[in-house]
Amino acid sequence: MSKTYAALKRADVDKSGLNGFARNNGHASARNHWDNGVPNRLEYEKIRVWMTHPAGLDQRVYSAMVVGCQSGTGTTTTAALLAATLAEAKKSRVLIIDSNFRTPSLNSVFRVKDNGGFSQVVSEGLPFAAHTQPTNRQNLFVLSSGQSPIVPAELFEEDSLEKFLCQLKPHFEFIIFDAAPLLEFPDAYALAPKVDGVIMVIEAEKTSIEDAQKVKHHLTRKRSSITWSRSGRGFLASY
Repeated sequence: MSKTYAALKRADVDKSGLNGFARNNGHASARNHWDNGVPNRLEYEKIRVWMTHPAGLDQRVYSAMVVGCQSGTGTTTTAALLAATLAEAKKSRVLIIDSNFRTPSLNSVFRVKDNGGFSQVVSEGLPFAAHTQPTNRQNLFVLSSGQSPIVPAELFEEDSLEKFLCQLKPHFEFIIFDAAPLLEFPDAYALAPKVDGVIMVIEAEKTSIEDAQKVKHHLTRKRSSITWSRSGRGFLASY
């Protein structure tokens, strides 16, 4: 993983864990957030600025994976609202990809068809333009998960994924992946080395500090240095 970005939003820390970066009570909650605009816009703007001008890095973050430790921590909501914020800035074209084959939900959030998608484009070499769908937000597009592979983690290990990302670069300024939870499935660990950054979503009474630290350790165990900085109510870590 060339760079990792973890946004751990917290208001208070207690014995049960950390306050959430975004809360989610199911797909309906994610849709409500989407329909009602972008709450906590400033927090998403901070991530946008980091992705565009990452301190200590030679180039901006082009692709990012949004992931949680467990399911139900607001990962999809966070990914959708971040993508919307990125699309509004300088009219950037943004593609959000449903890479969570365990509980895919972006087609429900954005109210688009799951007409084949990410898995078929990567594994079968299908043209991505035929499966990329526009949303009701200008410059924001979605690629649904498509048919789940028998072993989803293997899809992220294929060289065809890197070729797919290279094909996307001329067409989109940002690529956001909504990924499966790290403590439940190995998929996101296989995807992490393919993207420029990782955004980890934490929720109070759902994710313990120990689990968050364990996941961070596994994501960065091959990195020799970690730099922490504080920004507002969140903690930012760049690798």
